[in-house]
Amino acid sequence: MGSDANRLRKKWQDYSGKNAAGAEKNFFDFFNEIFKDTEYQIRSQPKEFKNFYVNYPLPKKDLEEIYNPADPITRHGFAPDFAIDNLETKKTIYIESKRQDGWVEGGKRADGRGNAHERSCKFFTPGLLKALREKSGITDEMLYLFGLFSRVILQEFLVE
Repeated sequence: MGSDANRLRKKWQDYSGKNAAGAEKNFFDFFNEIFKDTEYQIRSQPKEFKNFYVNYPLPKKDLEEIYNPADPITRHGFAPDFAIDNLETKKTIYIESKRQDGWVEGGKRADGRGNAHERSCKFFTPGLLKALREKSGITDEMLYLFGLFSRVILQEFLVE
C-alpha cells in the first residue's frame, strides 16, 4: 500500500482517538462535579512534568553521545491524563486513562490493534517512578498513580 493510500484510508486509530477523548472528558466532568465543595480537585493534563527531560541530569559521556540541536530544547516532558489533588494534605494521585478500540480474541483483523496498556508502562520506569512519587507527596507504601482502562482493552484481560 502506497503512502497516499495508507494515509487516506479509514483506520481504527481515527475513531479510537476521538472516542478516547470523549471518555476522558466524561471522567473529568464526573469528578469535577463530585469534588465541588470538597478538599479535592481534579486537573486535566497536569503541567508539573512538562519540562521533566529538559534539565534531567545526564552523565557527560551520555550528553556527548546524544543529539544537541543548535537551538536549545526548552520544553520536553510528559503529562499524565489527570491529577487529583487533596488540597488539605497537599498530596496528589496521577491518573493515566487508556481506552482501546480494536481487535480482541475472536474479532476480525480489520478491527485493528492497539498497545494502550504497553504505553502506560512508561510511568513505571525508575526515573518517572521517582519523579511522580516526589511530586505526589505520597510515601513509598502507597501507590501515587492508577490506570483507568476502558473498552476492548479490558476484554484482553478478561478472556478466559
